[in-house]
Parts: sequence; structure tokens; C-alpha cells
Amino acid sequence: MTLSCPPVREMLEALVGIDTTSSGSNLAAVDLVECWLESVPGVRLQRIYDASGQKANLIAWAGPEVDATRDGLIVSGHLDCVPVEAHGWTSDPFVVREQSGRLYGRGVCDMKGFDAIAINAFAQVAPRATRPLVLMLSYDEEVGSHGIARMAEQLEPSVLPQEALIGEPTSGQMVTLHKGHLRFTLNSLGKNAHTAFPQDGLNAIEPLAEAAVLLANLRRMFEQEGGPNADRFPEAPFLVLTVATIEGGSAINVVPDTARLGVGVRLLPGIDPEEVECRVREHLATLLGENLWMTRDALSPPMPEHSDMHLRMALQQMGVSLATHGAPFGTDGGMLFQKLGVKSLLWGPGSIQNAHQPDEWIELRALAHMECELPQLLGRLVV
Repeated sequence: MTLSCPPVREMLEALVGIDTTSSGSNLAAVDLVECWLESVPGVRLQRIYDASGQKANLIAWAGPEVDATRDGLIVSGHLDCVPVEAHGWTSDPFVVREQSGRLYGRGVCDMKGFDAIAINAFAQVAPRATRPLVLMLSYDEEVGSHGIARMAEQLEPSVLPQEALIGEPTSGQMVTLHKGHLRFTLNSLGKNAHTAFPQDGLNAIEPLAEAAVLLANLRRMFEQEGGPNADRFPEAPFLVLTVATIEGGSAINVVPDTARLGVGVRLLPGIDPEEVECRVREHLATLLGENLWMTRDALSPPMPEHSDMHLRMALQQMGVSLATHGAPFGTDGGMLFQKLGVKSLLWGPGSIQNAHQPDEWIELRALAHMECELPQLLGRLVV
């Protein structure tokens, strides 16, 4: 371990202290991690920026270059966090607070706790790696895995190992598949007028109300149909369609001229996202036209299961339990597989139920356990 790479707890406190909400820049966090890793022997650092230059993925490479076998391992985390809610926090969300065996703060669970452990473990193992080892820290995972998608534009699959560990909070269990998330917006265009003269206007909200009713019908159809791998998601064994946001209008006495409806669909592994989008469009066909159109905002693909992974076998040999159910949320793992042919699984400390909440927390013992186990895992696979 080099002196430039501090202990995990210190790393976590520093990472939480930087606001990396997806709507803002993450460059301060990237700068910090680079400072920690730049003097570790054998490490090569690379940034891949977004189009604005205000966000970056950080990739740290160690060991030999990837050969035709694509042997080795990717360890993947994301640096961004969801917004801090205005109410519910009992302390500063950007200062780690310890109480009753827990650490509190935005991102301690999802997923800066794992990030700190992964950075520390990577620094320990990198100088001894005899197989390719890659640490990926992405931006904008929380809003659609945009960072990983950007990496896929810049990298050829042949330069990456074929297996990845995604450190999302899984309560220390190995999770081998997860749902995806398709997000789109219905945009409605009307004509502004005083409500005293409605004949002069065109209400942009009314078609969206009709669309919401049609989408509610489609939601019920999805629930009845189930789908592939439905048995792995017992709490919601179907595609989950949610009419999530609606906005429009400026005043009660003005005919609204614009309005928007935000919709999300949680996708089962084995479902083709393109077919789902086509089905939504067909269901809304009577409404879609020049003044009402649908745009895709983001797609986090489902992550399929791969039973033949060296990573999976190594975790089983270490005694890590295999979850019988899939994760109902999306991760960068789905995008990694779809865009770069990388087989992934999830394994990380903390519970997803504590993520995205006021007073987000993680147990100290969960962090300590992962801090011991991750370097052992990397030693098995790349040393």
C-alpha cells in the first residue's frame, strides 16, 4: 500500500464530502481518486469525459494488457448519487456520521462505501497483478448508465476483461441478474389562450390525461402477462410500468400550451427493450401525432445471468451466498453486457432498501467484512 492511498474510512468520508449528485459535475471526486492512485506502481489512469467536459469516467488499469482470452476482471462502481431530499435528514448528508454501529451520509450505501473499498483493494493488488485488472468508476449511473454508455463509445470490447464485479448494495449476497429500466417522455404541444376564450386555444394537458388512462390499461396487461425470468422477481414478476411525472400549464386561467408526461418501464431480463417501446407506441397510436410525440430519455438494459463466470465460482469458493432472486433495480452491469460483451454480477455491502433515502446508512460491520474479502477475491482472480 502506498502512502498516497488512505484507509477505507478516510476515503469514504472524503468521497461523501463531495456532492456528486447526477445533475452536477463529478470532477472533484475524479481528481481525488486520481491523487490516491497515481503513485501506485503499475497503475495506468484514463479519463473519458462526457460531451460537456464537466463529468468523467475514471478507469484505472493494472497488470498486463488484455489478450484474446479476455481473461482478468473489471471492478465497477459509480461516483454519482441521487439528490438529497429537502426533508428527513437529521444531519449534514455530506458529512459521514457514526452512530450505533452505522455510518450515515449520502452515498455511504449506494455506492461510495463500495467505491472506497474497491479503490483501496485495487491499490493493494495492482502492483502484484499478473492478469488484467481494471477499476471503472462511472458517472450518471443513477440517471441511465450514461457514463458506461460513453465508455462503450470510446473503448473496444477487446481491451477489456470479459467479467465484471458491480459493487451495488446486495447485503453481501451474490446477485446474478437484474431488471432494466426504460424511460421515456410524452411531449404535448397545444396553443396558449385565455380560458375565457377556449376556442382560441388548444389544451396540451388533456391528451396526456387520455394517454395516462391508456398506459394504466397497458400496466395491468403487463402485470397479467408476466414474462421471462418472472419467477426470479417474486415481488413484481412482470414488467412494471409507471406513469411517474406530469408537468404543464402556467396559471388556472390560461389554456396550457405545453405539457409532459414521464413514464418508466422496469424490464425483465430476456425482454427486448425495443419490442417494449414499440408496444407502448402501438398502445398510444390513436393519440400520437404532430402535437403529441414520444421520446426515449434513457435505457438501462436488464442484466442476464451467466452461470459460467470465473468470478461467480471464486465467490462461491469463498463462501459468498447466492441470492435466489434477481435485483429489481438496474445497474451499469446491463449496459456493460449489451455494449461491451462483459458478463457481470452484483456483490456489495449494504442493503438497497437503505439507498436513496434520507439518513442513508450502512453498517460498519458490512463495510469491514467487504474490506477484508474484496482483496482476497482479487488475489484469487488476478494475482
